[in-house]
Amino acid sequence: MGVAVVSSSVVRLAVSAVLRGVPLGLLWVALAGWNADYALYGVVSAAAAAGLSLVLLPPQRLPQLRRWPRRVWNGLMLAGWFAGQSAQGGVDVAVRALRRTPDIEPVTVRAPVVVAEGPARELAMLMMNLMPGSMIQRGPFPAGSTRGAGAVSPSRTGVSAQDPHQRRPQELVELHTLSPELDPAVQWRQLQQRTAAAFDAAGHGEDLTSGRGADAVGTPGRGTTSGP
Repeated sequence: MGVAVVSSSVVRLAVSAVLRGVPLGLLWVALAGWNADYALYGVVSAAAAAGLSLVLLPPQRLPQLRRWPRRVWNGLMLAGWFAGQSAQGGVDVAVRALRRTPDIEPVTVRAPVVVAEGPARELAMLMMNLMPGSMIQRGPFPAGSTRGAGAVSPSRTGVSAQDPHQRRPQELVELHTLSPELDPAVQWRQLQQRTAAAFDAAGHGEDLTSGRGADAVGTPGRGTTSGP
């Protein structure tokens, strides 16, 4: 039994190392070109990066190759969507800042976390903080929490921390945004959907494809006029 478990772990690590190392090697070739004099550097770099990724994000199960084309496609769609949202947000923030009277009305918005804990959620939070005009200032935290600025009761968010049968998520984040018009709650929900698809990850407490994650409560910023 013990030998079988060890063998399964070794196979899982080996397959994951190959699946992660090959794309990294191809990325090296794309960026540095195919030069035999530097091939050794590329091999070492790709192997080191793959090894580090295995330490930081160890595989939970044996990779399923049939899912990879869909995951790669969803990853490319996520990258394209993020680039488009970043460009659109950057232009919007610049236009607001350059007006004679800056069109800035900072608010704090609470929005549900619909992706289960793991790499997909971490990536979604990182990417949200890179979006121009909005950022996560606190969270994830339990839906019943009343700490911090802009805290509201669970009933106003539509999320109950006491009912275990609720399909709504039990965690929230606070989003700081330059203006309610940027609609950060909808952007956050769409970002979670796309990162979950790229990682083939599951949500918790809510259907990722539904629009129910857009419910949020905004409260005025605490006199702050600076952007996130």
